[in-house]
Amino acid sequence: MSKNTTLNDANPVRHILNAILGAAEGKKLKEKDLAQRAGLRPETLSRMKSRGTADFTLIARLARAVGMKLAAVPDDDQLERIQQGNFFS
Repeated sequence: MSKNTTLNDANPVRHILNAILGAAEGKKLKEKDLAQRAGLRPETLSRMKSRGTADFTLIARLARAVGMKLAAVPDDDQLERIQQGNFFS
């Protein structure tokens, strides 16, 4: 996913979960297996998806299970323009 999650997103938890699920899909990992790798019951992952809410530690465990990590980064428009190659535009 190219768009960064910000506090202005309608549901940042759902956005992050979708990114993790997309990474799992790219690794040919079924949701059941993803949940098990993260030490969760598949039902827990299902509830997280349907409710769009989750405990931060559970999201972090899911991310680690697919080789991702969560990070808080400055919300800096200049940094974003540099990363997109649009700094002088």
